[in-house]
Amino acid sequence: MRRTAFIVALLIFVSSPAFAADDPMARAAKLLGKRYYSEAASVLKPKLRTIKPNRRGTAHLTLGMIYLRSAELHRELYRTSASVQLDYLKKLAASRLRSRSRFVDLYYGEALIEVGKYKKAEASLSRFIADERTNEKHRAIANASLGLGYYLGGDEKKAKALWKGLQGKDPEVASSLAAAYSRAGLTDRNPRALAEESLAAQKKKRRRPSLRLLKGIIAVYAKEGLTDKGLSLVSRASLDKYSYREVIRRNKVINFYDLSLLRDLSKLYLQASIASLKKAAADAKLKDTANYYLSEAYALVGNPKQSAEVTASFIAASKMPPQFRDRALARQAANNYQMGRKTEAVGMWDKLSKKQPEDPELLAEIILACGRLRVNCSKVIRKAAVSAEKGEGKRYFPLNIALGRYYYGKKDYSRTITFLEAGRDKGNKNKIESNDPVALVDLAEAYYQSKQFSEALEIYFEMSKHFPEVRQIQEAMQGIYSIEQKSAGDVKIF
Repeated sequence: MRRTAFIVALLIFVSSPAFAADDPMARAAKLLGKRYYSEAASVLKPKLRTIKPNRRGTAHLTLGMIYLRSAELHRELYRTSASVQLDYLKKLAASRLRSRSRFVDLYYGEALIEVGKYKKAEASLSRFIADERTNEKHRAIANASLGLGYYLGGDEKKAKALWKGLQGKDPEVASSLAAAYSRAGLTDRNPRALAEESLAAQKKKRRRPSLRLLKGIIAVYAKEGLTDKGLSLVSRASLDKYSYREVIRRNKVINFYDLSLLRDLSKLYLQASIASLKKAAADAKLKDTANYYLSEAYALVGNPKQSAEVTASFIAASKMPPQFRDRALARQAANNYQMGRKTEAVGMWDKLSKKQPEDPELLAEIILACGRLRVNCSKVIRKAAVSAEKGEGKRYFPLNIALGRYYYGKKDYSRTITFLEAGRDKGNKNKIESNDPVALVDLAEAYYQSKQFSEALEIYFEMSKHFPEVRQIQEAMQGIYSIEQKSAGDVKIF
């Protein structure tokens, strides 16, 4: 279930002893209820060893839920940032003025690699490398990225030849090479050792590691499943900081950010969620609940087979109320669809959607699955739209959100806005304490695509209070607004 209030209620349901006010689980659960994910994790994770063994399973369950929601959010932030950053960097790169940014070619090239446009990335990175004003360090970083573009684009020989000529003496260059080797799957290059050497070299200089250096190391840790090491680095990083600041003239400064950081944060949080939920599932009293969320985590990581196995275990043995079983059946249908049993899956969704009394959260579960898998569930969508229009109160918020996200996937931004606004708390419309942050992210992009910049930026302003990493989306969006309202030669980032 997407509703955090539901998650916290379920946590209370499975926690038999009453929590003391200063208990880390109680505080973490409260912070989770407010969607303060990083704060919740920082309260609970360091205290795991001090929690009594008979309550440790509940602690792992709580932590697993925290990381699962954080992974889901950061995946959506990454997708949104990719869209907005590419728009912004493309506009900057198109400038033909003398004051045109030089570093846009580096960051635009890296962003293009992120979305699989390797030929365009090659052109952008090659332009940056050929610029005589580019220093040795940044030329090497660009070559590391260019090599990755070659490799992912199918020219492994050219990539390896390019990488062979690079020296990783500078910590940021070494970190960039490590990330490239890791993403390419070149374990013989020992990317982990190279990444850790880059961090050690930076520490010897007694300088705080830059975000560019850290993002390379985090990428390696995320790829190799070194979750705790990755989370430790993340906890010490300033996630709102830019990767590079380019001063073009006194009144023109452009900050550049690393798009891939959001992707790797999502990976780390998802790995941490699965690890915690597995530990919680080892407790017989918590197995059903842990498996319910573990099945969602496996689906999010793209493993329908494991999700199906855990979901089947939940359905067969669960002592939870019937509505939980129905939602698990809807999730299992999604797993079956991904594994090729499409007719069976659609039939199950149709059957569940007709159940009485009507359950708006069950309909929401089905619609979210249809949207995620890009299935045209026309019957369910029509029924849900009628139900959402007639329904009143917070009970129907999840259904409106699901419909909004479904249409968001179809790039129907008008309907996206209509439904997501209907699923938002009117009195606290942009507060994450009162709203699903993933829905807010989708609503913000729908506003952006509809040129409603102020409404989009208002959402990110509120989110930035607890998720500073959204700064990269804020600045790109404000940069686009500035370019469109003024000119490509007068970009200001506030």
